[in-house]
Amino acid sequence: MVEEFRAFLEAVDCESLYLVGDIVDLWVAVKASKWREVHTDVVQTLLEKSKQGTKIYFTPGNHDAFLRRLNGSQFGNIEIGHTFVHVTADGLRLQVVHGDLFDKSVKYVPVAWLAAWAYESVTVFNGWVNGRRVHRGKEPMDFSSVFKKRLKKYFSRKNDFEGTLLAQALANGYDGVVCGHIHRPTLQLDEEGGWYINAGDWVEHGTAIVEGSSGRLELLTWKEIERLISECNTDPASDAGPEPNQRETWIRSTSNH
Repeated sequence: MVEEFRAFLEAVDCESLYLVGDIVDLWVAVKASKWREVHTDVVQTLLEKSKQGTKIYFTPGNHDAFLRRLNGSQFGNIEIGHTFVHVTADGLRLQVVHGDLFDKSVKYVPVAWLAAWAYESVTVFNGWVNGRRVHRGKEPMDFSSVFKKRLKKYFSRKNDFEGTLLAQALANGYDGVVCGHIHRPTLQLDEEGGWYINAGDWVEHGTAIVEGSSGRLELLTWKEIERLISECNTDPASDAGPEPNQRETWIRSTSNH
Protein backbone atom coordinates (compact mmCIF):
# COMPACT_ATOMS: atom_id res chain seq x y z
CA MET A 1 0.00 0.00 0.00
CA VAL A 2 2.90 2.35 -0.67
CA GLU A 3 0.90 4.30 -3.27
CA GLU A 4 -1.97 4.72 -0.81
CA PHE A 5 0.39 5.98 1.88
CA ARG A 6 1.77 8.56 -0.51
CA ALA A 7 -1.77 9.64 -1.48
CA PHE A 8 -2.57 10.00 2.23
CA LEU A 9 0.46 12.21 2.83
CA GLU A 10 -0.32 14.39 -0.18
CA ALA A 11 -3.99 14.83 0.79
CA VAL A 12 -3.72 15.72 4.48
CA ASP A 13 -2.70 19.07 5.90
CA CYS A 14 -1.50 18.86 9.50
CA GLU A 15 0.65 20.66 12.01
CA SER A 16 2.34 17.53 13.39
CA LEU A 17 3.00 14.11 11.91
CA TYR A 18 4.33 11.23 14.01
CA LEU A 19 6.12 8.35 12.27
CA VAL A 20 6.28 5.53 14.78
CA GLY A 21 9.10 3.42 13.38
CA ASP A 22 9.73 0.71 10.77
CA ILE A 23 9.55 3.23 7.95
CA VAL A 24 12.45 1.76 6.00
CA ASP A 25 12.76 -1.98 6.59
CA LEU A 26 16.45 -2.61 5.91
CA TRP A 27 16.02 -6.28 6.80
CA VAL A 28 14.13 -6.63 3.52
CA ALA A 29 14.94 -3.49 1.50
CA VAL A 30 18.52 -4.67 0.94
CA LYS A 31 17.11 -7.34 -1.34
CA ALA A 32 17.39 -6.45 -5.01
CA SER A 33 14.29 -4.88 -6.58
CA LYS A 34 12.56 -4.30 -3.23
CA TRP A 35 13.23 -0.57 -3.19
CA ARG A 36 11.22 1.00 -6.00
CA GLU A 37 10.69 4.52 -7.31
CA VAL A 38 7.44 4.86 -5.38
CA HIS A 39 9.38 4.42 -2.12
CA THR A 40 11.64 7.31 -3.12
CA ASP A 41 8.52 9.34 -3.93
CA VAL A 42 7.23 8.77 -0.38
CA VAL A 43 10.47 10.07 1.11
CA GLN A 44 10.34 13.12 -1.17
CA THR A 45 6.71 13.75 -0.17
CA LEU A 46 7.67 13.68 3.52
CA LEU A 47 10.51 16.11 2.89
CA GLU A 48 8.19 18.41 0.97
CA LYS A 49 5.62 18.39 3.79
CA SER A 50 8.32 19.34 6.27
CA LYS A 51 9.37 22.25 4.03
CA GLN A 52 5.75 23.41 3.93
CA GLY A 53 5.63 23.66 7.73
CA THR A 54 4.51 20.25 9.00
CA LYS A 55 6.53 19.21 12.04
CA ILE A 56 7.58 15.56 11.59
CA TYR A 57 8.55 13.47 14.61
CA PHE A 58 10.23 10.16 13.81
CA THR A 59 10.99 7.48 16.40
CA PRO A 60 12.89 4.63 14.67
CA GLY A 61 11.86 1.01 15.19
CA ASN A 62 13.75 -2.25 15.20
CA HIS A 63 13.63 -2.51 11.39
CA ASP A 64 15.24 0.91 10.90
CA ALA A 65 17.22 0.91 14.15
CA PHE A 66 20.35 2.23 12.40
CA LEU A 67 18.66 5.67 12.50
CA ARG A 68 18.71 5.59 16.30
CA ARG A 69 22.28 6.83 16.03
CA LEU A 70 20.68 10.15 15.10
CA ASN A 71 18.69 10.35 18.33
CA GLY A 72 18.19 13.99 19.29
CA SER A 73 18.99 15.23 15.79
CA GLN A 74 16.86 17.78 14.00
CA PHE A 75 16.85 18.48 10.28
CA GLY A 76 14.64 21.47 9.61
CA ASN A 77 11.16 20.40 10.67
CA ILE A 78 12.15 16.74 11.05
CA GLU A 79 13.13 15.54 14.53
CA ILE A 80 14.45 12.07 15.39
CA GLY A 81 14.18 10.69 18.90
CA HIS A 82 13.66 7.53 20.93
CA THR A 83 10.40 8.89 22.32
CA PHE A 84 8.23 12.00 22.16
CA VAL A 85 5.47 13.55 24.25
CA HIS A 86 2.28 14.59 22.50
CA VAL A 87 -0.31 16.68 24.33
CA THR A 88 -3.78 16.52 22.81
CA ALA A 89 -6.04 19.55 22.49
CA ASP A 90 -8.00 18.40 25.55
CA GLY A 91 -4.88 17.92 27.68
CA LEU A 92 -3.97 14.22 27.43
CA ARG A 93 -0.23 13.58 27.72
CA LEU A 94 0.71 10.67 25.47
CA GLN A 95 4.07 8.96 25.16
CA VAL A 96 4.94 8.33 21.51
CA VAL A 97 7.37 5.43 21.07
CA HIS A 98 7.90 2.57 18.63
CA GLY A 99 7.72 -0.03 21.38
CA ASP A 100 10.19 -2.74 20.37
CA LEU A 101 12.31 -2.16 23.48
CA PHE A 102 9.41 -3.59 25.49
CA ASP A 103 9.22 -6.71 23.30
CA LYS A 104 11.39 -9.51 24.67
CA SER A 105 11.53 -11.31 21.31
CA VAL A 106 13.53 -8.54 19.60
CA LYS A 107 16.31 -8.93 22.16
CA TYR A 108 17.13 -12.12 20.32
CA VAL A 109 18.12 -10.60 16.99
CA PRO A 110 18.46 -13.95 15.11
CA VAL A 111 14.89 -14.85 16.09
CA ALA A 112 13.49 -11.48 15.03
CA TRP A 113 15.52 -11.50 11.80
CA LEU A 114 14.43 -15.02 10.90
CA ALA A 115 10.81 -14.13 11.63
CA ALA A 116 11.03 -11.14 9.28
CA TRP A 117 12.50 -13.23 6.47
CA ALA A 118 10.04 -16.05 7.09
CA TYR A 119 7.18 -13.61 6.61
CA GLU A 120 8.85 -12.17 3.49
CA SER A 121 9.26 -15.68 2.04
CA VAL A 122 5.62 -16.54 2.77
CA THR A 123 4.54 -13.25 1.14
CA VAL A 124 6.52 -14.03 -2.03
CA PHE A 125 5.11 -17.56 -2.11
CA ASN A 126 1.61 -16.14 -1.55
CA GLY A 127 2.08 -13.88 -4.58
CA TRP A 128 3.26 -16.81 -6.73
CA VAL A 129 0.29 -18.94 -5.68
CA ASN A 130 -2.16 -16.13 -6.36
CA GLY A 131 -0.65 -15.56 -9.78
CA ARG A 132 -1.39 -19.17 -10.69
CA ARG A 133 -4.88 -19.03 -9.14
CA VAL A 134 -5.83 -15.88 -11.06
CA HIS A 135 -4.48 -17.45 -14.24
CA ARG A 136 -6.84 -20.36 -13.63
CA GLY A 137 -9.77 -18.04 -12.97
CA LYS A 138 -9.81 -18.58 -9.19
CA GLU A 139 -10.01 -16.03 -6.37
CA PRO A 140 -6.68 -15.04 -4.73
CA MET A 141 -5.87 -16.20 -1.19
CA ASP A 142 -4.21 -14.15 1.55
CA PHE A 143 -2.46 -16.62 3.84
CA SER A 144 0.67 -14.46 4.34
CA SER A 145 -1.33 -11.95 6.43
CA VAL A 146 -2.78 -14.78 8.51
CA PHE A 147 0.74 -16.10 9.13
CA LYS A 148 2.01 -12.68 10.25
CA LYS A 149 -0.98 -12.02 12.51
CA ARG A 150 -0.59 -15.38 14.25
CA LEU A 151 3.15 -14.80 14.67
CA LYS A 152 2.59 -11.34 16.16
CA LYS A 153 -0.21 -12.65 18.37
CA TYR A 154 2.05 -15.43 19.65
CA PHE A 155 4.87 -13.05 20.62
CA SER A 156 2.42 -10.52 22.05
CA ARG A 157 0.83 -13.20 24.24
CA LYS A 158 4.25 -14.39 25.44
CA ASN A 159 5.46 -10.87 26.22
CA ASP A 160 2.27 -9.09 27.35
CA PHE A 161 3.59 -6.32 25.13
CA GLU A 162 0.54 -4.06 25.40
CA GLY A 163 0.23 -4.31 29.17
CA THR A 164 3.94 -3.75 29.77
CA LEU A 165 4.13 -0.77 27.44
CA LEU A 166 1.06 0.94 28.89
CA ALA A 167 2.11 0.25 32.49
CA GLN A 168 5.46 1.98 32.06
CA ALA A 169 3.79 4.96 30.38
CA LEU A 170 1.34 5.39 33.26
CA ALA A 171 4.12 4.92 35.81
CA ASN A 172 6.02 7.77 34.16
CA GLY A 173 3.10 10.14 34.44
CA TYR A 174 1.59 9.83 30.98
CA ASP A 175 -2.10 9.34 30.26
CA GLY A 176 -1.33 6.69 27.66
CA VAL A 177 0.99 5.52 24.92
CA VAL A 178 1.03 5.70 21.11
CA CYS A 179 3.10 2.96 19.49
CA GLY A 180 3.64 0.74 16.48
CA HIS A 181 5.82 -2.39 16.38
CA ILE A 182 3.22 -5.18 16.55
CA HIS A 183 1.13 -3.35 13.92
CA ARG A 184 -2.24 -4.27 15.39
CA PRO A 185 -4.44 -1.15 15.05
CA THR A 186 -5.91 -0.36 18.46
CA LEU A 187 -7.48 2.62 20.18
CA GLN A 188 -8.71 1.68 23.64
CA LEU A 189 -9.05 3.00 27.17
CA ASP A 190 -8.11 0.40 29.76
CA GLU A 191 -9.78 -0.22 33.12
CA GLU A 192 -7.35 2.11 34.91
CA GLY A 193 -8.06 4.99 32.56
CA GLY A 194 -4.91 4.69 30.44
CA TRP A 195 -4.94 4.91 26.66
CA TYR A 196 -3.25 2.18 24.62
CA ILE A 197 -3.00 3.32 21.01
CA ASN A 198 -1.37 1.33 18.22
CA ALA A 199 -1.41 3.06 14.84
CA GLY A 200 -1.14 -0.19 12.89
CA ASP A 201 0.72 -0.08 9.57
CA TRP A 202 0.49 0.66 5.86
CA VAL A 203 1.41 -2.81 4.63
CA GLU A 204 -1.72 -4.73 5.58
CA HIS A 205 -4.09 -2.39 7.41
CA GLY A 206 -3.57 1.09 5.99
CA THR A 207 -4.46 2.85 9.24
CA ALA A 208 -3.83 6.17 10.95
CA ILE A 209 -4.66 7.64 14.33
CA VAL A 210 -6.14 11.11 13.88
CA GLU A 211 -6.67 13.87 16.42
CA GLY A 212 -9.38 16.42 15.72
CA SER A 213 -9.37 20.04 16.84
CA SER A 214 -11.31 19.10 20.01
CA GLY A 215 -8.69 16.52 21.00
CA ARG A 216 -10.82 13.53 20.03
CA LEU A 217 -8.76 10.60 18.75
CA GLU A 218 -9.97 8.32 15.96
CA LEU A 219 -8.62 5.18 14.32
CA LEU A 220 -9.23 5.44 10.59
CA THR A 221 -8.62 2.95 7.79
CA TRP A 222 -7.43 3.95 4.34
CA LYS A 223 -10.93 3.37 2.91
CA GLU A 224 -12.39 5.81 5.44
CA ILE A 225 -9.61 8.31 4.82
CA GLU A 226 -10.08 8.00 1.05
CA ARG A 227 -13.82 8.63 1.44
CA LEU A 228 -13.16 11.75 3.55
CA ILE A 229 -10.67 13.02 0.98
CA SER A 230 -13.18 12.41 -1.81
CA GLU A 231 -15.94 14.25 0.08
CA CYS A 232 -13.66 17.20 0.80
CA ASN A 233 -12.62 17.41 -2.85
CA THR A 234 -16.25 17.23 -3.97
CA ASP A 235 -17.52 19.76 -1.45
CA PRO A 236 -14.86 22.09 -0.02
CA ALA A 237 -17.34 23.31 2.61
CA SER A 238 -18.09 19.80 3.83
CA ASP A 239 -17.77 19.12 7.57
CA ALA A 240 -16.74 15.52 6.87
CA GLY A 241 -13.01 16.21 6.89
CA PRO A 242 -10.54 18.47 8.71
CA GLU A 243 -11.31 22.15 8.21
CA PRO A 244 -8.59 24.62 7.18
CA ASN A 245 -6.76 26.42 10.01
CA GLN A 246 -7.95 23.89 12.62
CA ARG A 247 -5.38 22.22 14.86
CA GLU A 248 -5.18 18.70 13.43
CA THR A 249 -2.55 16.17 14.46
CA TRP A 250 -2.12 12.92 12.56
CA ILE A 251 -0.32 10.22 14.54
CA ARG A 252 0.56 7.20 12.44
CA SER A 253 2.87 4.18 11.91
CA THR A 254 4.11 2.68 8.76
CA SER A 255 6.17 -0.13 7.69
CA ASN A 256 7.23 -0.31 4.06
CA HIS A 257 8.59 -3.67 2.96
